[in-house]
Amino acid sequence: MTSKQKLAILLLGALAWIVVDQLTKALFKAMLTPGDVVSLLAGSFLLIPIYNHGAFLSLGAGMSEASRNAVFIFGVLVIIVGLVGWVVRSRRIRRLEVVAVACIVGGGISNLLDRCFYGGGVFDFLNLGIGYVRTGVFNVADVGIMLGVVLLLLNGMKRKPVLPDAATS
Repeated sequence: MTSKQKLAILLLGALAWIVVDQLTKALFKAMLTPGDVVSLLAGSFLLIPIYNHGAFLSLGAGMSEASRNAVFIFGVLVIIVGLVGWVVRSRRIRRLEVVAVACIVGGGISNLLDRCFYGGGVFDFLNLGIGYVRTGVFNVADVGIMLGVVLLLLNGMKRKPVLPDAATS
């Protein structure tokens, strides 16, 4: 796969996650007000609009604003740039890995947009579960990030290790 092909897959995939995430956030911001809880499918699916100033499960929300910005804006930017660099420079990267990185980059950029435009917070609104066993509140960008991570992990588990040539040892 050429660098142009990898970059095209990465950019189109990331753009798709950004557009879908931002559209769903706009839709649910218009439909819900903070404090609302809408129960669907007998409570298995809840809509709970919140602005999360931390990461997963609000981790880091209590940090100072400068620390949160360093981690959740600049740290995420470094990770995104690193992932894009890996995709473009790697000669042995597989299409599935490019798609996985596109999911992570798209979700990461979409949440970064929220942080930049909404005072450091990310709009979350989805919660799944049965009874007391529930997820945290999340959004579509978070789904993209998690999907990308899972794809990379699964791909890494099935990839055979490359051993050095026995003749050169």
